Amino acid sequence: MAVQGRAALPIVPPPVLDERLSSWLARVADHYLVTVEELQAHVGWTLPLMELERRPAGADLERIAQATHFPVVRIAAMTFLDATERYLNLLRQDKRDTCPACSSGLTRAPLLKSSAFAFGFWCPWHRRLLFGAGGQGLSMLCDESAAREGTKLLEDWARGTTDDRLIPVGDAVSLLLSSRCPPTPPAPWELARLSPVERKRDAERLSRRCRRPILSLVVPEFDIAVPVCDQQVPTDIAGLVSALRAVRYAVAIGLARLMKSPAPVIARILAGSDPAARARVAARIGRWPSAFQRGLRMPPHGRPRMNRKREMA
Repeated sequence: MAVQGRAALPIVPPPVLDERLSSWLARVADHYLVTVEELQAHVGWTLPLMELERRPAGADLERIAQATHFPVVRIAAMTFLDATERYLNLLRQDKRDTCPACSSGLTRAPLLKSSAFAFGFWCPWHRRLLFGAGGQGLSMLCDESAAREGTKLLEDWARGTTDDRLIPVGDAVSLLLSSRCPPTPPAPWELARLSPVERKRDAERLSRRCRRPILSLVVPEFDIAVPVCDQQVPTDIAGLVSALRAVRYAVAIGLARLMKSPAPVIARILAGSDPAARARVAARIGRWPSAFQRGLRMPPHGRPRMNRKREMA
């Protein structure tokens, strides 16, 4: 394709619902048997495609609109133009999770905007679990209703549309990612699923100390879904962008459980943590809103519990 003239493209495949700009332009390039770089040279947009999708420039959107006969508003809708900084920080633009139903009849599977979010596990149209790499252990995390509820909480928080909940969502996730005790090597029963050959072959890796996140106390099935030596749970929310899908899915489940029943969940956390971790948890809870402090009684010893007036409300 020549740069001169920047002639409009005669035939342009329409974008699917919720498709990302980078995905759509890649499918347009496929239609003309050229690379995305060659299409860019012809159309004339200047920014790298991922950056254009993240921080779109008006002039570039106009060039694409002129070449494809689509209005600028529709082109802009395929970008993250209105996303908050927090939402942008949780995007996984380089990942290729796709919906099999949306891909039916297409030579290249479209990538959805919702699937770029670190907690976008389902197609918004077909409600099917997205298909992609790194899904090991996901089938053993069966609490889908909690995962969907936690995903909604995380998306609202990232978009800045959360209501005045008793527990701040960001702080709740940080609690789940924090450690309950110092790192320890895997216990024998935690390696029970491995064959003798695997144990011998990976003896050095399996003897390393593993971090023990609070997440496993709130979502105990997580340790069954993903061996402790392979979990690699990050220490902060930003690290979840590159975490295993099962880790992110378990965080969504854990968040929903904590929000729904804070007193028994916090009791479980305190019971399963060492003294240093319990002190950190108590300090964190002490910074939560006063409405939560009034509802939760934290005795010096024993299990926390909701005040009776709150329980009967």
